Amino acid sequence: MNDYLVKALAFDDQVRIYCVRSTNTLNTIGERLNYYPSALAAVGRVLSVGTMMGAMLKNQETVTINVHGNGPIGKIIVDANAHGEVRGYCDNPHVHFEYHNVGKLNVRDTVGDTGFISVIKDLRLKEPFIGTIPIINGELGEDFAYYFNVSEQVPSAVSLGVLVGTDNRAIAAGGFIIQLLPNASEEVVDKLEKLIANLPSVSSLLSNGESCEDIIKRISGNDHRILDTIPVTFKCNCSRERFEKGLISLGPGELEE
Repeated sequence: MNDYLVKALAFDDQVRIYCVRSTNTLNTIGERLNYYPSALAAVGRVLSVGTMMGAMLKNQETVTINVHGNGPIGKIIVDANAHGEVRGYCDNPHVHFEYHNVGKLNVRDTVGDTGFISVIKDLRLKEPFIGTIPIINGELGEDFAYYFNVSEQVPSAVSLGVLVGTDNRAIAAGGFIIQLLPNASEEVVDKLEKLIANLPSVSSLLSNGESCEDIIKRISGNDHRILDTIPVTFKCNCSRERFEKGLISLGPGELEE
């Protein structure tokens, strides 16, 4: 199955949902530098959320994410655009920690539990939008939910997952973002909480053959409408402009070192 992203509205357009499958794209990245499982899982989570954030943009707008924790992976950088084109990399792909839960890689120790996440959006204006938050968890799903709630003031739930096989390749990678729109009622919020309370992990759903559409159906109780479906592909854009955006995300302190 090819990678792709689906955008939908649910509950009479009171909730916005993004869901992405990014398995092949992540494996393309992982094979280039022989990523170890924990590093692949960490980069894969940022890759998925970056792809979904790219889908929130228009035309030639782009987003660059810099996750810089105190873990051994160092910086994770992801670039994405509105057309499903994405790339990602990290400082140290040769990081692996044993499972700290059954079937779950230890992403927190890989990324670290302190540091910052910086999001740079090039909206084709005079200056880019830059939002920065502290890392609060290190598992990344909760961290990006915090970003949306604090930096963009959009109540959001974020689920990200990567299942890695014994050959160090991703079996399944993807995620979803659920966002409450300003008109969302308490009734809809309650209904949504009940629907997602016992939802299996996104990586297990994808590895069991469920599509993005199936996952959105679970989240919405089949009360939704699809807005768009976008193919997701790896694209390396190593232009000077991209490099300069990466420097912006480092911050003045790091640039002086």
